Amino acid sequence: MAVKIAVIQQDANPGRPEENRNKAINFAQDALDQGAEIILFHEELIVGYTPDLQNLAEPVDGLTTQAFQKILNGKDSLIIYGLTERDGDKYYISSPVVSASGLVANYRKTHLWWADKGLRNEPSYYSPGNELVVFEYKDYSYGLMICYDGDFPEMTRAYANLGCSGIFWMNNRAHRGHSEVKDLSQRNSMIIAASCCCGLDENGVPNSGGSNITNMDGSLLSELWDREGIIMATIYPEKVLKMRENNPWYHGQRPDLYHKQMD
Repeated sequence: MAVKIAVIQQDANPGRPEENRNKAINFAQDALDQGAEIILFHEELIVGYTPDLQNLAEPVDGLTTQAFQKILNGKDSLIIYGLTERDGDKYYISSPVVSASGLVANYRKTHLWWADKGLRNEPSYYSPGNELVVFEYKDYSYGLMICYDGDFPEMTRAYANLGCSGIFWMNNRAHRGHSEVKDLSQRNSMIIAASCCCGLDENGVPNSGGSNITNMDGSLLSELWDREGIIMATIYPEKVLKMRENNPWYHGQRPDLYHKQMD
């Protein structure tokens, strides 16, 4: 069964949630008009890295989720976006999955980037999530990752072991192009949609983006650099599990051996 997915590359624009939200709604509506069934935005889409994050953070079912839910009314599509989430007195870097009926799933970034100072020292501001999140669309399973998560190859392998046909991987960094995605895809027979922002970050440094959609064999389906826009591709999740059965980097693994070494 074919699924049409879209990745939207949008300016980082930190600290300006209303402007970011309005632009994202327009981009999402454009993608929906082109037939997109699953739409992916970048990490920290609404708020970004800003010293005012605690005041600007939203609950997972807040204004932005409600706005996306509204434009999805009457459609069987999903929107995945980057949220600075407030839950009580804790803050998370999250990726809600939104449908016309509301929240489908919410993943909280499990690996927080620590090798930096200031706003990018994430453990100073955010709590980590503690579980992988899988959602279903048209009878197939998909996983979620956020930026640094995907730098650990165990994450992609874990989602493959959970039977996922694809991963939606959002980023907020200088770039995350196909060259950084293809190996994970090929070794795990995994469709990967990777989003990144463009424009200037919180320090005025330009992001080149490189948002891409990579097929299960590591081949590039679509990629975008150095500007805002939408990329789209039709994927075939039913082909993934069969390919994985014959993948020498997956089928030959020895999890019993690895677990013994970790005990």
